[in-house]
Amino acid sequence: MRALLIEVDFKTGKRSGDVNPRDPKLQCYGWQDLEGGREIRIVEDGRDLSKYKGVKGVTVLEGETAVNEAITANIPIKYAVKDKELLLAHLKEKGISLNTLAGKTLDMAAKELFSQGLAGIVERKPEKVN
Repeated sequence: MRALLIEVDFKTGKRSGDVNPRDPKLQCYGWQDLEGGREIRIVEDGRDLSKYKGVKGVTVLEGETAVNEAITANIPIKYAVKDKELLLAHLKEKGISLNTLAGKTLDMAAKELFSQGLAGIVERKPEKVN
């Protein structure tokens, strides 16, 4: 198991080390931190990765343990509204106004509501390799 931890400018799509996001043997599987500008791509062939050693913004990960540690350290947990009606009913029941969420992104609001134990919000932890 080998992977690359890559710094990415998601506005331009430019990846450190000129990693090609369309390379079919470098798969991401959703491991992206859009805010922090990082992604992890599994190397699915036997290519030589020595060209990435020492390249700014690229870390070569060797072994399942290293890949899983990088996922934990770099890929955020995501929160989402799964059941809007249930969430709205629970907000009403607890007397929480939607105004408390003004100015927050949907992800920030979902994370805050999840931490308050409100129904209708789901937490999605990044999958690990096995």
